[in-house]
Amino acid sequence: MCTVTFIPAAGKIFLTSNRDESVNRPLALPPTRQVRGGYSFISPSDGLAGGTWVALRDDGSALVLLNGAVEKHSRLSAYRRSRGQIFWDVFATNCPLTGFISADLENIEPFTLVLWQKNQLHEMLWDGRTKIQAQKDATVAHIWSSCTIYSDTDRIYRKKFFRQWLASKTKRSIAEIKSFHLYTDPAGKDESNIRINRNGQMLTFSVSCMEIGQEKSTFYYHDLQQGKNYRLLQ
Repeated sequence: MCTVTFIPAAGKIFLTSNRDESVNRPLALPPTRQVRGGYSFISPSDGLAGGTWVALRDDGSALVLLNGAVEKHSRLSAYRRSRGQIFWDVFATNCPLTGFISADLENIEPFTLVLWQKNQLHEMLWDGRTKIQAQKDATVAHIWSSCTIYSDTDRIYRKKFFRQWLASKTKRSIAEIKSFHLYTDPAGKDESNIRINRNGQMLTFSVSCMEIGQEKSTFYYHDLQQGKNYRLLQ
C-alpha cells in the first residue's frame, strides 16, 4: 500500500501494489474469493484490522489503497475505523466513485485510492478534511509513492526512475513488472529501491499484481515474508 504502478499494455492493463509495513504488524492472510455487495472479489486480508488494501472484482474493476494523501500528516493516537475497512465501503458498491463521495470519513486517517473501472483510471484522496477526485490518463503509465514513507524528493526521483525503466522495456509483461516492484539498487542507494528495507524495521511485505484484460483477469500475489506465490483467475 506504499508503491503502486499502473501500466497499460496491448489489450490489457497492469495494476500493481507493494505493501510496506512495520515488522511488528501481523502477517496478512493470502488472497481468497469473497462476496460483498453482490460482487465477487479476489483480495488478501489485513491480519490486524481485517480490511484490505487491494482487490480485483468480477466485473474487471480493481481498487488499490495507499497510506496518506497529498502531504505527510501527523498521526492521531486512534481513529474511528481502519482505512482497509473503508476500502470495502467504497468498493463493495455499484459505483465506487459514488461510494467514496458518500463514505463517512470523519476521524479516518488520510489515504489515496486508485480505481480502474470501465476502462477508466481514477484517483480518490482523503486528506483528513477534504475528498478529492481526479480522472487520470489511462493511456500512459503512472506511479504513486505513499507520502507517509517517501519525501517529495524521493517521490520525484521514483517517478524519474520509473520512466527510465519503462523506456528500457519493449515488452510489458507480468515478469518484467514484478521484477521492477522487487528492485533493490545494487549500489545500495535507498532512494532507488522499490522493494524497501528500512533498518529491518520497515519492509516490503508483499507484491500484488492484477493483470486485467477484456475477457479475463488474473490476480498475482507474492508473499515475501513467507516466500509463497499465488495466482487466481477472475
